[in-house]
Amino acid sequence: MVASFLDLFKVFGAVYRVRSDMLGICINIFMSESICIQCSTKYLPKPGTFGKFCSLSCSCKYNGAIKKAKKLSHYSLNPKRCQHCDQILDHSKRNNKFCSRSCSAKSTNQIPRKRGPTPRPKVLSSAVKFIWCDKANQWYSNHNPDGSIRRTSPYIKDEKQRYYAAARFRFNVYNYPKEFDLDLIQRAGWYTCPGRKRKRFAKNIDGVSRDHIISVSYGYNNGIDPKIIAHPANCRIVLQSQNKQKAESCLMTLDQLLTKISEWDAKYRTSGAE
Repeated sequence: MVASFLDLFKVFGAVYRVRSDMLGICINIFMSESICIQCSTKYLPKPGTFGKFCSLSCSCKYNGAIKKAKKLSHYSLNPKRCQHCDQILDHSKRNNKFCSRSCSAKSTNQIPRKRGPTPRPKVLSSAVKFIWCDKANQWYSNHNPDGSIRRTSPYIKDEKQRYYAAARFRFNVYNYPKEFDLDLIQRAGWYTCPGRKRKRFAKNIDGVSRDHIISVSYGYNNGIDPKIIAHPANCRIVLQSQNKQKAESCLMTLDQLLTKISEWDAKYRTSGAE
């Protein structure tokens, strides 16, 4: 009866910590040695196991190899190819677009790219609106040339703003080397504003600038023609520090300036410098 009872335990795999003192026999009589499927090591199966693996590590390795083989078999039916050379990618590189760095670089270099900053997107024609300016009696666009939104009419300027704009110098000092100190420009360089808009550019706060001998504010307050204020004869090259100290003061009278302008025009109109 004992033998039939043990056979029943073997058939159903119910070998769970049976006390040898209860049966009066050694428990190893029905626990024979097994060979691990993964590492081929002989071992004594533990109670409650199927006797296939010697450890959990061997079980994971064996089952993992089977799953990987299935994935490789499934991947081989529809493998991924390199976008440049059309070579089949290995399963380990299935998430890549190219088989190597060389193919990636060759494909990237074929893409035309604009060097420099990314251009701003163009404004759609439907987004551009034209608004009527009552002061200038003409239409203007609600977008600036750089694509930013224009908040007010560009024609709305008061009389002082128009005067200051007309009184700006619009000539090249290098066309008159005998009239201006070009050596000072060579030594000190042109003055550049250290403001926030020029934070990416070189700054030269010790440079020179063009100064109005008769200031623009004096011309505006006394009703002088802005063409006279903007004439090259009313210009001098000085350091920006001196220009700032001069402020709105004048270094000659209007009569002296008009005499200088007439001499300037007589000299350079005959020579063709202008």
